[in-house]
Amino acid sequence: MTPRAVVVVGAGLAGARAAETLRSEGYDGRLTLVGEEPVAPYERPALSKEFLLGTRDESSLLLRKASYWDDRGIELVLGSPVVELDPVGRVVRTRRGTELHFDHAVVATGARPRRLPLELPSGVHELRTLADARTLHEELVPGSHLVVIGGGFVGAEVASTALKLGLRVTIVEAANAPVARVLGEEVGLLLAARWRSHGIDVRLRTGVAHIRADAGGRVSSLLLTDGTVLRADSVLVGVGVEAARELMPERPAIHIHAAGDVVGPGHWTAAAFDGAAAARRILGLPAPSPQPAYVWSDQFGLRLQVVGTPEPDDVLELDGDGDSFTVRYLDGAGATRAALLANRPAEAAAVRRGLAERTLALAA
Repeated sequence: MTPRAVVVVGAGLAGARAAETLRSEGYDGRLTLVGEEPVAPYERPALSKEFLLGTRDESSLLLRKASYWDDRGIELVLGSPVVELDPVGRVVRTRRGTELHFDHAVVATGARPRRLPLELPSGVHELRTLADARTLHEELVPGSHLVVIGGGFVGAEVASTALKLGLRVTIVEAANAPVARVLGEEVGLLLAARWRSHGIDVRLRTGVAHIRADAGGRVSSLLLTDGTVLRADSVLVGVGVEAARELMPERPAIHIHAAGDVVGPGHWTAAAFDGAAAARRILGLPAPSPQPAYVWSDQFGLRLQVVGTPEPDDVLELDGDGDSFTVRYLDGAGATRAALLANRPAEAAAVRRGLAERTLALAA
């Protein structure tokens, strides 16, 4: 039966793609896109780079022009967190008391930053939303000292941006190497060496025991687990994210569809794919063709592109130097399972095509 009302909870990339795909595939019923933030769907990856640097403004981040949603009859309910999704009564309730009834719902609530088990004074930030980026932008004062807790991609991107703005930057990473869980220790140490060559103070195998505040309640220093004290004017916490799954029903329901980071740690292309796939399931259409994982990061003069999903037991094959290189992750049969490419866009495109063909063959 063709649904007459669809509610998409979450106005990030996955939710936006779900709504767009429903309309582009011919769905003409009521369609509501509910977002916790008071802004229309926007491009999140730019927050840690161009937006903080000041080379892009808020309007340029929007995924679509304001008129796009009205022109397609997609109702935006923004700045309105959803507090309940009733899968039996088929109703979504917002904190404002609004009730939205549905035949199908897409849950695209994304993920939230992991929090440190510490008391956090003012001047300690996270970066997930546009509001977070606005606040952090005000803190990036030339000559000040920014401490980044966590050596993931977002932390590295903010560190790179802050360096361009004239700040001193320290990265504190508890693991043996940054991004080791994603790319392996060997590659993580390669990247850490790059960061150090640009003037970043990188502390590995070191955690944060306490964040100290001054008399006004603002961060003043960090006590590290090795006993070192770091003075700090501002701090960014970037220790990963966790899926915001509170609205997912305890039991699977054929009329409730999850998409994006709420399914698990993902990336831009995964969110777009999931959103489109959810829309097509609602309409009874075949799923889009599976694609290999893909994520990119711009940091310290490198455009890093990761294609596929590396595994811990993969054999690494390195080609190139610090300014342009490829790391291939080979499975037991010697086939490329994934690759990290630095400043090699043409090769990255070829690897994506090759892994896409392999993904399709394995799915057949």
